[in-house]
Amino acid sequence: MSNAQPHAIVIGSGFGGLAAAIRLLAKNYRVTVLEQLDKVGGRAYVYEQDGFVFDAGPTIITAPYLLEELWQISGQRMEDHLDLRPIDPFYTIRFDDGTVLNCVASVDGMREEVRRIAPEDVEGYDRFIAASKDIYAVAFSELADKPFHDFMSVIRAAPDLIRLKGYRSVFGLVSDYFTNEKLKIAFSFHPLLIGGNPLTTTAYYCLIAHLERLHLVHFAMGGTGAVVKGLA
Repeated sequence: MSNAQPHAIVIGSGFGGLAAAIRLLAKNYRVTVLEQLDKVGGRAYVYEQDGFVFDAGPTIITAPYLLEELWQISGQRMEDHLDLRPIDPFYTIRFDDGTVLNCVASVDGMREEVRRIAPEDVEGYDRFIAASKDIYAVAFSELADKPFHDFMSVIRAAPDLIRLKGYRSVFGLVSDYFTNEKLKIAFSFHPLLIGGNPLTTTAYYCLIAHLERLHLVHFAMGGTGAVVKGLA
């Protein structure tokens, strides 16, 4: 006896695969998720040993509202499944000469961190944050969820994308605002979080500096594996 309900197959059970499966289920699809590893997670795979849990991939969450949306479309609440907590400082960067930079939530606090390392770069920090906000407004808020299925859609977006210097690398654009080498590294390392190279990854990823301050940086108690378990 045939089943008229549409059937979707999702390959991969990382965050993207799980999110796709949840959205398809919400649209009344039968869903099969295929995963080559021994458990779900993809890049968010976790290792467990001697009672400890180790994240193999991502460790922080910078846009928690995207996760909340997945539970909402399932008629549930994220807080019933996941203990997600904002952290401040977001992270601490330690350089080989002992210099420490605390990346804090407050813009004023970050100015003081920059001033402590390189007073001459405070003004550059302010300009960088403004540029990051501009990139976020276009590359993330307006274009991140837009399909580019035809040439004209690319043409329409091109003027803004060129203005935002997406053809530059993250490190290249950051170097326009900072003279201190440590600060250049500190404000351009974010592509590493997704396996990218700051020297080659598009400068659009400079938007993360604004994203972090807009939505804060969060940690899932139990690690990102706890997010996977909650979604699965």
